[in-house]
Amino acid sequence: MRLSQRQIEIFNAVMIYKSTTAAAETLGTSQPTVSRELRELEAYLGFELFNRFGKRLSPTNQALLLHSAVSRSFVGMQEISRVALAIKQHNAAHLRIASLPAYAEAFLPLVAERFLKSRSQVHLSIHSLEEVQLRHDLTTQMFDIGLTEGSFEADNATTETIDVGEVVCVLPRNHALTSKSALEPKDFQGTDFVYFAQEDPYRRKIDLIFEAEGISRRYCVEATTATGVCSMVASGVGVSIVNPLTASHYAAKGVALRRFSVPVPYQLNLWRPAKALRSTHADLFVGVMRQVANEVVEKLRSL
Repeated sequence: MRLSQRQIEIFNAVMIYKSTTAAAETLGTSQPTVSRELRELEAYLGFELFNRFGKRLSPTNQALLLHSAVSRSFVGMQEISRVALAIKQHNAAHLRIASLPAYAEAFLPLVAERFLKSRSQVHLSIHSLEEVQLRHDLTTQMFDIGLTEGSFEADNATTETIDVGEVVCVLPRNHALTSKSALEPKDFQGTDFVYFAQEDPYRRKIDLIFEAEGISRRYCVEATTATGVCSMVASGVGVSIVNPLTASHYAAKGVALRRFSVPVPYQLNLWRPAKALRSTHADLFVGVMRQVANEVVEKLRSL
């Protein structure tokens, strides 16, 4: 048996859609055919590609490593097709941006609106991904810009930071703590608190501050994204401390903002490919990002 192009296509589709049914629909074949081809591929490779939980598939570490090579070849073909279409339409300007969901909702719309005012011919593609998947895709797919919370190194790429001020306290509009202009750690004693996930780097920083002060908050719910946390706060579930971009965005959505007395600087980590692969439009987009970030910082200084 030899490795076939069809098996690679099926593997790539299942990795993207995390479902044999969705992969089959995309490829115009049947779910049993996809499942059979996957098992034959695993038999040929000598290791499992997916952990199976009923109808759910979870890629193994081996699958993630293999897909890092497979996706590069697929993205290369997709990029060729995209450029050819752009040329046909007399428009070869296209930016692909990968971002955390919080930035895609609270920050990039402001940047895109301003950028496109003077460059309406540019097509923007925003890919919203969680941190782990985002890092994986930045190293295996073709993006012009990546926005992450944590920093990381990658071959043929550079990283830089954008300062966006400090983390901000977010509260329901009618919460008792809104009577204060700034909140100290002791103000949170016994309060219902909306937490980020354990692996979130800023949650660890905040937790250490409260632990040092001997302050105990009441755990009421945990959310994986800043937008999820702020939505909980807006609904009155509890209070929290989030990044300034999402806090500013939710100020018009039923959330009150207050300064945290302990400064915790917040930065965006900006990923870009090697200079030889950069476009002028990407340079301009990054410039607009910095402008908008500075405006958010200035807006929140009045807290």
